Amino acid sequence: MMHRITSLESVSATRYLIHLEGGEFFPLNKTEVEHYGIRGGAFLEEEAYCEIMEELLPKKVCQRAMYFLLKMDRTEFQLRKKLRDSMFPEFLVDYAIDYVKGFHYIDDVRYAAAYIDYRKDSRSRLQLVSELKSRGVSREDIEKAFEQVDVPDEEEQIRYWQQKKRYHPEEADQKTREKFYQFLMRKGFSLSAIRKVLD
Repeated sequence: MMHRITSLESVSATRYLIHLEGGEFFPLNKTEVEHYGIRGGAFLEEEAYCEIMEELLPKKVCQRAMYFLLKMDRTEFQLRKKLRDSMFPEFLVDYAIDYVKGFHYIDDVRYAAAYIDYRKDSRSRLQLVSELKSRGVSREDIEKAFEQVDVPDEEEQIRYWQQKKRYHPEEADQKTREKFYQFLMRKGFSLSAIRKVLD
C-alpha cells in the first residue's frame, strides 16, 4: 500500500509537518524528511509508513513529553496541550500520556497539592480551586490535594494580607477601607470572614 503525501509544511528551520491523503499528519525533522525521501506529491511506501508510525513517532513523542516535564511539572491537560502544539496527532499524544503516567511523571493530585502548598498563605481556597481548574485539574483531584495540605483558614489568610498590605482598620478612611475590602473579595475571601477580621 502506498500513502500519498499531499504537502510538506515547513514549521521551523528544521521541522516539517507532513500531510497525507486522507487527513493524516505528523511532524518530522529535516534529517528524517531527507532519509525517507518525503516531498509533496510523492508516495510513502507501506514499510516506511509503518516504521514512522510504529517506531519513530512513538519514540519522538515520548522524548518530547519528557523534555516538557523536565523543564517544569505540568498537569495532564497542560502536557497534552504542549504535545498538540508540537503537532503530534491525538493517538500519539495519548500514547505519550500513558507512557509518562506509567512512571508517575505526571500526577494531577501531586501537582495540585504542591501548587496549593506553595500559595496557601496568600490565596483563598476559592482562588486556588479556580486556578487549578484553569490548569485542567479535576474537582475530584483538587479535593484530594486539599486533604494532603494543611491550609490556613480564611481568617488567617486575611490577617496575612492585612499585614502584607499594612492595612490598619482604625487608621483607614472610607475609600481605603472599601479598596481593601474589594481587594480581598477579588481574592475569593468571603465577606463574613473579612468583616470578622477587620471590623
